[in-house]
Amino acid sequence: MRLMAEQKLKMVKDHLELGKSLAHISEENGNYGVSTLKYLVKLYRQHGDKVFLYRHKTPYFKDTKLLGISRVLNKKESIRSVACDLGLIDPTILADWIRKYRSGGEAAVKDTFARASYLTKDKKAVSEVDKRLLEENLRLRIEIEYLKKSHSLTQNLRGITNKDRYAIVNELRSQYNFKVLLEVLKLPESSYYYHNSNVISDKYIEIKKDIKRLYFDVHKKKKGYQSIYLSLKAENNTIGKNKVLELMGEMNLLKKKKKKWRRYNSYEGDLGWVKPNLLNQDFKTSRPYEKAGTDITIFPLEEETVYFSPIIDFHTNEILAYSVGLDAKMDKIKNMLDMLEMEHGPRITNLILHSDQGVQYQNSRYQFRLKDLKILQSMSRKGNCLDNSPTESFFARMKEEMWNGLEDTYKNSDALINKIHEHIKYHNEIRPVLKLKTSPLKYKHNYYQSLTEFTNYYSTI
Repeated sequence: MRLMAEQKLKMVKDHLELGKSLAHISEENGNYGVSTLKYLVKLYRQHGDKVFLYRHKTPYFKDTKLLGISRVLNKKESIRSVACDLGLIDPTILADWIRKYRSGGEAAVKDTFARASYLTKDKKAVSEVDKRLLEENLRLRIEIEYLKKSHSLTQNLRGITNKDRYAIVNELRSQYNFKVLLEVLKLPESSYYYHNSNVISDKYIEIKKDIKRLYFDVHKKKKGYQSIYLSLKAENNTIGKNKVLELMGEMNLLKKKKKKWRRYNSYEGDLGWVKPNLLNQDFKTSRPYEKAGTDITIFPLEEETVYFSPIIDFHTNEILAYSVGLDAKMDKIKNMLDMLEMEHGPRITNLILHSDQGVQYQNSRYQFRLKDLKILQSMSRKGNCLDNSPTESFFARMKEEMWNGLEDTYKNSDALINKIHEHIKYHNEIRPVLKLKTSPLKYKHNYYQSLTEFTNYYSTI
């Protein structure tokens, strides 16, 4: 439905002055587009009623058109926002300029003036005089506007700089002839374009500083552009998500997409060796070596995958034994159990060792080895990770501390395996467990020391 400019202006005023909703106005005017009404309201707020009442008399010069086209094609701004800045009552006008530019280049983009009617010689002479008067009037209006814009700067006692003059030109060029503007302000065109390109490139300099601060200092290189966008928004920065993506790409802060890896799953069905769930999600303990969990997780590199399998004491959170290598075959699991026996001896007797139903844990060699060690085997229900949640939680914390966001720092599997060895040593000896208020090994040492003192005391009574 086509409406006259005066009708469009009335709809805008009905919304702003009478408080009618845009949906109500749309209904009254044959279901006129609400999104178009939103654009018209924004246009009115930015330019007033002159773009509605005098649009047929408004010339659109070639340089103004090229500026708008450049903002859309090179700066990736939306057609609607640029059209609104240029005072176009219909964004499709700008879309038409872009279409002509794409088909014929700059030569196809020309000045657009109000349609001239046929004039007699006398009227033509009068029109020439009127034209000169209009030009003089235009120059005077430009000078007056310039003085208004610059008045506040002179009041600040710092004078007018070239940067201020170029900023004023940018503000006025949608209203006045660009060449006349430069001529009145005595600014060279080449200098304007040079300065304006620098201004545009520096447009997001403050936002870039905020992005760098959030990426490195706040999120420690662990978050992507969507989290950075949300953080910027929380700090009241008005910027779009796609612009954050673009800026982070320019700053080389985007993570490279890697091959998607599924969570490691060693389940191959019920092989006839499934054990009952002795824990039944009861992870409470009263002493070390009462309950423990085991599982396998992976660390995918570009060329290789590192497999890590620990045995975790649920009471102290100590890694009792572990295996790390480039596969998760049965010999690695057997070596882990040998390490468990060698380092902890008879203390592991009657330990309940819980796992999922992975093929390694249904393997008869694994189950008979546990019997030799007098360890009680327990298994999660099929597909229920909550049954082994302490082990899953350990993997999550470990990867948060030494893997997430740091994947690219490990050049090969040897570097990663060495880091895992370091992390386990740090975890057992230094890292405090909140519920224990000390490290796992120190807590265990204090526990057995107090137990020995207690036993010795009562043996003397």
